Amino acid sequence: MGGRKKTFGLLIGACALAAALGACAAPTAGLAPTGAEAEIASAEPVPPVARTLSSGLFTSSQASRGERRFQQLCADCHRTVEITRSWFSGTVHHSAGDLMTVMSTTMPETSPGSLSPDQYADILAFLLRLNNYPAGEEELPADPAVLTNVPIPAP
Repeated sequence: MGGRKKTFGLLIGACALAAALGACAAPTAGLAPTGAEAEIASAEPVPPVARTLSSGLFTSSQASRGERRFQQLCADCHRTVEITRSWFSGTVHHSAGDLMTVMSTTMPETSPGSLSPDQYADILAFLLRLNNYPAGEEELPADPAVLTNVPIPAP
């Protein structure tokens, strides 16, 4: 009897898995997606960033804009020496996406998230240059999700 219960349990589990994967759904061939399905179908995929920090992930002009913004918006609370030591030690922020997320959700202290995504990206480009990462041909993307797979190793 124990073997029957085990087989029945496996059958129920397999059916649940098949349903979760959509194997038991009604056929939709030729039907246009609706609602959330249409939204997902029309969403543009986020392109992965093929560049690395060592091959240049920002432009020189973007880093210069970021330096000006840093002096205007960040220098009251942050000294550049602290950024070269703690933020880029390879242990605090593991990816450019992590650092961008922290910056855009916690800074500036008086008004977190108040800068545009491009302003945060410019400041991050400056911080990368400050830590001796090389400039490249393309600007640093402003979307943290795109930067998630870009590691920040210790320089």
